[in-house]
Amino acid sequence: MNNILEYGSILEIPLYNCSAHTPEEWSVGDGVRRPLYGIADITYGMVFNLLYIPIITVFFEKENRKMSCYKIMIALGIVDMLALWVNSIVTGFLAFEGAVYCSYPYLTYIAGMAGLGLWCCSCVMAMSLVLNRLLDLIYPELGSFIFEGNRTFLVLSLSFIYGMYFVIFTPPVAFSSKYHTWFFDPMIFVNRTQEYANIPHGFNNILVVSVTCLLYVSFCFVLGKKFGAASDGNTASKSNKMSTQIFLQSAMICAINQVASIIYVIMNFIDVPFWLIIVGHSMWQFGHGAPALIYLSFNKTIRNGSVSTSHPRDLFKK
Repeated sequence: MNNILEYGSILEIPLYNCSAHTPEEWSVGDGVRRPLYGIADITYGMVFNLLYIPIITVFFEKENRKMSCYKIMIALGIVDMLALWVNSIVTGFLAFEGAVYCSYPYLTYIAGMAGLGLWCCSCVMAMSLVLNRLLDLIYPELGSFIFEGNRTFLVLSLSFIYGMYFVIFTPPVAFSSKYHTWFFDPMIFVNRTQEYANIPHGFNNILVVSVTCLLYVSFCFVLGKKFGAASDGNTASKSNKMSTQIFLQSAMICAINQVASIIYVIMNFIDVPFWLIIVGHSMWQFGHGAPALIYLSFNKTIRNGSVSTSHPRDLFKK
């Protein structure tokens, strides 16, 4: 965004200047129409956005939103919904059209800024969520000091500022239908990929996501010990089942984000097979959509609340 302010227009930014050809010529020359991929992406984005609505409604219930973890989950859910508009719905439209960056430079540049900022923001929010749960188990006083009351909003504001840093000060990602994903290089000029390198993004994907996964492992370990210590013969089986479910939730979220993070860093610096690019993009999509499935599959409170909230009769009651 700082380049827009410096040059006055997206099209005036030297590294993003598309004046060599018309948008139609860019699409014909460099794009590949992918109607099936496009329809699948749009459908995925719409379905998961609809799934999030009753889930977030449950999060907003009075007894839930008083808890700091639910405040973070509300913010994370909203960020995930917005991110799905970029990596699924807008992506689907561009793939259907066979577009490249210069086909729709304004849409692609703005969506690329938003998608990058939302991904990085969600990474820090996810780390804040697991830190919140971990401190609640091992250092509740410290957890209360950081997250109690409106302090949770301060933590969330730091996540927002972190995401905005990427929006304002780093290069955005740009879509290419040829590869059906978003690269930092808009592929306007030949052999200038390094000029679009986004080192802070690499830092986020390697360090922040890895730290989050480490915290998840610690959380599961501590939770398992707590259950083991608190369980007697009659409740051990139930506690072990709950511990296993929480571990599976954590492992799935961690694995999806880690795979997406690593592939996106690698593919922006070296050539990788098309199938690996598709895996990386799908993991990015699933990283923002999977929490909805995980909440509904493993959290009985959210599942029952979502079913109740989505029932027309209950909606009228409220």
